[in-house]
Amino acid sequence: MSGIIDASSTLRKRKHLRKGITFTLMIVGQSGCGRSTFINTLCGQQVVDVSTTVMLPTDTSTEVELQLREETVELEDDQGVKIQLNIVDTPGFGDSLDNTRSFDVISDYIRHQYDEILLEESRVRRNPRFKDGRAHCCLYMIVPTGHGLKEMDIEFMRQLGSLVNVIPVISKADSLTPEELKLNKKLIMEDIDRHNLPIYNFPFDEEDVTDEDYETNTYLRSLLPFSVIGSNDVFDIGDSTMIRGRKYPWGMLDVEDTSISDFVVLRNALLISHLNDLKDYTHEILYERYRTEALSGETSFNFRNDIAPQTQHRMDMAVPQRASQSPISQQSPSMMNHGDNQSTTDTYMAREEQIRLEEERLKAFEERVQQELLLKRKELLQREQELREIEERLEREAKQKQETSY
Repeated sequence: MSGIIDASSTLRKRKHLRKGITFTLMIVGQSGCGRSTFINTLCGQQVVDVSTTVMLPTDTSTEVELQLREETVELEDDQGVKIQLNIVDTPGFGDSLDNTRSFDVISDYIRHQYDEILLEESRVRRNPRFKDGRAHCCLYMIVPTGHGLKEMDIEFMRQLGSLVNVIPVISKADSLTPEELKLNKKLIMEDIDRHNLPIYNFPFDEEDVTDEDYETNTYLRSLLPFSVIGSNDVFDIGDSTMIRGRKYPWGMLDVEDTSISDFVVLRNALLISHLNDLKDYTHEILYERYRTEALSGETSFNFRNDIAPQTQHRMDMAVPQRASQSPISQQSPSMMNHGDNQSTTDTYMAREEQIRLEEERLKAFEERVQQELLLKRKELLQREQELREIEERLEREAKQKQETSY
């Protein structure tokens, strides 16, 4: 019997290896924080073109449009397991004076993926080729300032931490001394605890956890926020040894050196040790919470993000306390019926309000998609015009050469 079980488990593993794993990672950070370089370093190849947008002195614009760019990379680990890594990049984030719209774009994108899953689950016949587009993790790149988190950092984690697994990351750690890096980590975590920001702190069940998992998760918690160094260059340091590193006047730096960077630890956590944990937490906790509150008509989660988590918790706790002051046994039937009717009316109104807000949100999302399509179409027309001009110039040059040859 054990031989049959072993053979069955081997067959499942082969199918799993052939099918591969899909994982969606979102990278959020201001321009110049090393977002693109980190993506290329994580994938070990050139995935995103590293370019910088320079604001000219004559440019008086205070708004920079946020873009969501998706890239798909297929990776393979040492055991032959294929990982289809879907990367959602966010160029333009945090580059405007008012970044409220950027928060809304990212939030709408995440909610839209949840809505797609919710709609697919409600179908009588589900699409067997349906692709899950939910973001399983969001790396939020923090520019160290020596003063903890900025107001924008706090607001982003507060609004998005309830929708996606947010992991804070200090970018360009090589710009800090070890003492400065230690101080920045301490100040950032103090701000996260002070404001009760919902980040992914590698949770585990203390009653049902192995010693190995306990030590691993505790160690990863102690490193938060992760400090990373990225590089687009690969160097040969002799003996046919290639490293991805950065070259300085004083020498070479290996970005995978664990003594100076948490990059390797973060990469292993994302793509190996906690890949399934992040996917499970997204589906079982974040999505289920969204699904429950969407179907029940509650609005505190979807439309009241301006209330701090601890404040909302106190409001929720106050409801049963007020109810307990008037025992049901002391209420008359007419009062009970009136309460039931009022509750039904409130629930109906809440659902109507939710539908209205949902329609407005989807309409705004569609408008942004249409604007992006128009922009892409305009870019394509411009490139076609440039190609036609190049073709015409080449034809003229060819005619001129022919005429001169005669």
